[in-house]
Amino acid sequence: MMSGPLRRLSSSLSTLKSFPIPSGHPPRGPAARRYSAVALKTRSEAKPRSAPQRISQRGRPRVGYVDEDEGFGSHETPELGARSGETEGGERKVEADATEEQSWNGPRSTWKEPDPRFAEHLNALFPTLQFPPELARRVLTHASHPAAVHGHNAALSFTGRRVLQSYLLLMLSSSPALKPTHDLEAIAERTLNSYTLGQTVGSKWGLGRAMRWTPSLPASQLRRDLDQRELLRSVGLYKIQGDAVGAIMGGIFLQFGGSVAHRVFHTRVLPQLLGRGLPDAFREDALATCERMGGEDGKLVLLDTPMAQTAS
Repeated sequence: MMSGPLRRLSSSLSTLKSFPIPSGHPPRGPAARRYSAVALKTRSEAKPRSAPQRISQRGRPRVGYVDEDEGFGSHETPELGARSGETEGGERKVEADATEEQSWNGPRSTWKEPDPRFAEHLNALFPTLQFPPELARRVLTHASHPAAVHGHNAALSFTGRRVLQSYLLLMLSSSPALKPTHDLEAIAERTLNSYTLGQTVGSKWGLGRAMRWTPSLPASQLRRDLDQRELLRSVGLYKIQGDAVGAIMGGIFLQFGGSVAHRVFHTRVLPQLLGRGLPDAFREDALATCERMGGEDGKLVLLDTPMAQTAS
């Protein structure tokens, strides 16, 4: 005999089986079919969704260069796509894109190709070296510039900063002026600060005129009451130039070798940093090393002919 709970469960199951099981789709009458047909027809006649609009680049700061001699007052160019008014004949004169045709950056169609002016600038700074055009283009292109999609100097700058730190620490650790109280890491960080490198070495090398970069602030947001030095700092010029100094050192180290990079550091870089973070106790050692290597205009390659572009 079944117990009471078992009998109640069996009775419940029998009751559930007696109910009809509905199908997966409810029956559709004529009205429902007509409504579906009209809805499908309306949907097919509706206009397709438009493609996402491309974000305009007009809001970005104007691409160009700024240097300490000319500041922001020169080389003013209209924004992208600027057009002039109508001519006397009633025809609208359309000016070429100012950034592409008039800017020193050159047309966008040439941003991927190495511009010979980059190599010419670096070769003039270091006459005994011959920079490959592609390396020079990468060294003098900052990541903030639209042409950076074809390569920029971030990786070279990272390498160059390690090269600068290594040579500076070697000089400090071998100096007889070194004392236990000297914090080598703090000295290196203060001496090789990006703003310091950009303001001293970068300005002397004229990198603000030669580089491709984008100011961190548009002209409309600049404070005109700032002096020239603070103005250049506010748009990031010194930081950009400091990164470029590191990129140049990284490019020289990888392309021409550590010996050449070592001479560049002691003759072209470190003399410009005296009194800018390097303690005065190491001043004599820095000057003595520079003179031993031929001075600030000393040879970088101890050969009779310029180092070839394929040097490693």
